[in-house]
Amino acid sequence: MASRNGEKVRSGPPRLLVVGCGGALAGDDNVGLEIVHRLQARGDGGCEFLVLAGGGLDLLYAFEKSEIVLFVDAVQSGAPAGTVHLLPLPSPEVVPRGMGRVSSHGWGLVETLRLAHSLAIRVPRLMLLGVELGSVTPGAPRTPRVEAALEAVVECFPELQLALRDSESPLWSGHHSYETLSHGFARMDTEQELLTKKACTKG
Repeated sequence: MASRNGEKVRSGPPRLLVVGCGGALAGDDNVGLEIVHRLQARGDGGCEFLVLAGGGLDLLYAFEKSEIVLFVDAVQSGAPAGTVHLLPLPSPEVVPRGMGRVSSHGWGLVETLRLAHSLAIRVPRLMLLGVELGSVTPGAPRTPRVEAALEAVVECFPELQLALRDSESPLWSGHHSYETLSHGFARMDTEQELLTKKACTKG
């Protein structure tokens, strides 16, 4: 860590924390947790992982240790099941299911942001990766479209890391929705494919 005018300056890429949210036993609702578990098992370098089981204190911990936080959660916005959403937080457009009920006391991201500001805690850049769910039947397996989206997110995660660490990336400009393809993702509102490349192609 370098020093400039008496202040500590980090070298290297921004610290990225990936936070998995959701209900472990409720069908597609566990997709965020499963993505994080698979990334951890694969040993993706350059970032840290957290399964969000508690409330505001866990979120504050996430804020304090990272420059970028990616929340991975199931969402329900009316889009087709398996649609992948990427958007900066906070946002009124898409409400992540797990993050909206991380506590029985109704404590979620909005409440944590208020607490962070009141305590003068630095808030990192926040991004949601939301997977549109199809079923929340307790004990049911994930639906095929959600499973396909999960596998594609894990496959293309190295590219997503690079995009998140680039402050000029189009990902930070607003809400982007993607359909899952056999070789990655395609924007649903344009011909341009922002999150797919040959390295994501499954052999």
